[in-house]
Amino acid sequence: MLRFDMSQVAALSADLGKASGQATKLGQVVVRTTAANVERAAKTNAPVDTGNLRNSITTQISGGGMTAEIGPAAAYGIYVEMGTRRMRPQPYMLPALQSQQGAFEQAVSQIVDGLL
Repeated sequence: MLRFDMSQVAALSADLGKASGQATKLGQVVVRTTAANVERAAKTNAPVDTGNLRNSITTQISGGGMTAEIGPAAAYGIYVEMGTRRMRPQPYMLPALQSQQGAFEQAVSQIVDGLL
């Protein structure tokens, strides 16, 4: 006679369901925190002429709080970041993102380690 016991799989599935909700909540905190830090660093890094570029940098949170988009509304922001034939680049967004990359990766790793 063969016997299959799936009770442990059911328990694991229930635990994973709980972990999923926890991971989402923690992930939302990490996204908001990282986005705020990137926005703050970008504003600090942005070259100031009239202040329009710096003041136009904002954050949009979407995807149920799991996605953040940070950037300038000023149309010329990309030209400042990347430069043109006549103007040297003055990166402010990429350095801001890079300054938070390690902290973001560490926070995600802590979430994963805490749930496994």
